[in-house]
Amino acid sequence: MGLEAREELKNQELDDLALVWSHMVASTDSLVLKWTLDMSITDIIHRHGEPMTLSQVGASLPVPCGNYDILRRLMRYLVHMKLLRAQGDDLYHLTSASQFILVDDAKSLVPFARLIQQGDVEGRCQALCCLLEAKGATSAFETVKGEDMWSHAAKNAEHNKLFNVAMACDARLVTPALIDGCRDIFQGIKSLVDVGGGTGTASRGIAKAFPHIKCSILDLPHVVETIPDYPDVERVAGDMFSFIPRNDAVMMMKILHDWDDEDCVKILNRCKEAIPKEGGKVIIVDIVLDIDEGHEITRTRYAFDVIMMISTGGKERTEKEWRKLLLNAGFSQCEITLINALQFAIIASP
Repeated sequence: MGLEAREELKNQELDDLALVWSHMVASTDSLVLKWTLDMSITDIIHRHGEPMTLSQVGASLPVPCGNYDILRRLMRYLVHMKLLRAQGDDLYHLTSASQFILVDDAKSLVPFARLIQQGDVEGRCQALCCLLEAKGATSAFETVKGEDMWSHAAKNAEHNKLFNVAMACDARLVTPALIDGCRDIFQGIKSLVDVGGGTGTASRGIAKAFPHIKCSILDLPHVVETIPDYPDVERVAGDMFSFIPRNDAVMMMKILHDWDDEDCVKILNRCKEAIPKEGGKVIIVDIVLDIDEGHEITRTRYAFDVIMMISTGGKERTEKEWRKLLLNAGFSQCEITLINALQFAIIASP
């Protein structure tokens, strides 16, 4: 073997080693992000209105800073994560990504981060291992808690609030992307029900963008009772497995990924009963795994498949799986549109 070939093998080995190490220490990113949110690092700099020195950040923390070397090293890691930008050795700027971890920003993902970060990582890993052998439990959450997530949320007001706020913050990002990327699908629709619409972020956004559409939310009673009384959105308490009110369109944003194929077909059958045979639409906003795979966001889409496995027993689906699912539920047409979001718009017609 020539010198050049041996050098190439060495470089490949180093690349492989770096890949494995990056996965091994990936939990550090989550740990530092949690610390960043707990200490309000980005919010402190944002409120200051201009870049801050290390000493200024330390003096503004919610707890006394007694070790500036530790703070400097953590700030350095945030720069490596591209959540901050350093100027010289001692001046820190926000980046364009920082807006997503500002508590009060309209695009904040902080509540969703809190939802993902809760719980014991080791315990969830053990539960995943148990799922390989278990026949009764449908998710790691159920294995650990002894009940599914929906039953737990109905009895646990704190978890219910955390979940609903997290879903609302995600909907604030996804809804404008849906409206901008698929404006034509809302033309001709006079009424729309947002199934599993939570606290109404998505349906209110659609009602504002399309005043001609009468919007409503269908969700479980313990969710509906937390929804404020919005004049442009009707609230309906109910179970989507039993009944979906008749409308020109049914929208489900991040709903079907919570369920296995059998349950999804049941839900979709209810959707089909609720819309007109001519002109009726089911608007599904969910991840499609194998489209746009070249984008960096692809890893997050695959990660959500594991998150669904842990939390609900559901799954993220490929294009082929989505088309098969909709065909099995009696839908003859399916159009998948890429929007500026983690999710895609999947439009199904009878």
